[in-house]
Amino acid sequence: MRFSVRQRSACYRGWFAVDAYEIRHDRFDGGTMEVRRELLERGNSVGVLLYDPACDSVLLLEQFRIGPAARGEHPWLVEIVAGMIDDGETAEESARREALEEAGYLPQELHPLGAPRWYPSPGACSEQITLFMAEVDSGKPQRDRLGVADEGEDIRRRWVSRSEAMAMVADGRINSALPIMALLLAFGKGVA
Repeated sequence: MRFSVRQRSACYRGWFAVDAYEIRHDRFDGGTMEVRRELLERGNSVGVLLYDPACDSVLLLEQFRIGPAARGEHPWLVEIVAGMIDDGETAEESARREALEEAGYLPQELHPLGAPRWYPSPGACSEQITLFMAEVDSGKPQRDRLGVADEGEDIRRRWVSRSEAMAMVADGRINSALPIMALLLAFGKGVA
């Protein structure tokens, strides 16, 4: 199966970029079709599940998210450390920087969770996410100030037991894809 980009044009440039693509691609029935698709371009990102094995707990963060707010839902989501990979940065460097900025912990060892990179929403976005788990000592944060002020971050952190975090996934208190995926990959039964 093949495809070609017939035309690409910029629709919006701001915090993110949106481009329009005119695509021609093969069909499963042997024909071809032409479609227009808009693509949100935001770069690639990382997620880090911080875990303290001594107390079998994970660090969860809460911060305001515009997506749920726009839907009229509770906008303070329970999440894990996550952020964009800066230009010239590796996924590992980004993971350590984001863990320190958002959570106050600087992990030394990062353990990949799942595939090296995966698409969170490939129907509309080119972003790929790299997911890690890192062990830290919950009683020894490297800093207390959380978030980056000029990025408009206001973050609350809390340690919860692994069993409570898994219960939060099961009952919907955690309803954001990245922490759900991280917790299931790290601790879910039967998940490779």
